[in-house]
Amino acid sequence: MTLFAIPYAGGHSLVYRNLKTLLNPSIELKALEPPGRGKRVKEKLITDINLIADNLFEIMLPEIESGNDYAIFGHSMGSLIAYLVTKKIHQAGLPLPAHLFCSGHGAPAVPKIDLSVDQPKHTASSEIFWEYIDGLGALPPELKEHEELMNYFEPIIRADIQALELYVYEPISIPLPVNMTVLYGINDVETPVSGIMPWQIESEFPVEFVPVAGGHFGIFDELEKVAEQIRSKLI
Repeated sequence: MTLFAIPYAGGHSLVYRNLKTLLNPSIELKALEPPGRGKRVKEKLITDINLIADNLFEIMLPEIESGNDYAIFGHSMGSLIAYLVTKKIHQAGLPLPAHLFCSGHGAPAVPKIDLSVDQPKHTASSEIFWEYIDGLGALPPELKEHEELMNYFEPIIRADIQALELYVYEPISIPLPVNMTVLYGINDVETPVSGIMPWQIESEFPVEFVPVAGGHFGIFDELEKVAEQIRSKLI
């Protein structure tokens, strides 16, 4: 069983290295990397989330077409990308994932921002932008202390936030025939429970909703619980 893992905004493939060690040996975690960061740092950043999904779909395609069992996991922005990739797989008539794990992101049908009222975060000043990111619990102390690192990561994170804020939901005609588990932080101010429950309209099967202690990045403090959820669905 291959588990494709898609990172959060500004993230890269190494964000799932600790999760990898907690999975059963029968589950091979393959952490994906959108363009513009990590091993793909020389590639141009993409600010359209549908195009990011297309890009990762092409990377996953050989494994999908091989007929081997696979599942998809995504956190925050990665959840929305995982959903969009799964839609693309279904539309292409390819074998669907054995399970779709979405963590830390509201349902696709719930707008992240009302652009007619709210100021987009991706166009805010650096000060306001970093205050927003810090409020999510995404800024480790070592990053705050190094201005050059913050300058390096800012355009990457901004591009991802832009992709999220400009996403326009396109309803599917029928729910996806895919089993889904949705994890959410019980103290996640970015993703309230009211925005989580509409994930159910995306699957024809009952979606399992799993609360996790902490805020937006609480799952990274509860990786054993996350790994347990994955193992129970895939083994």
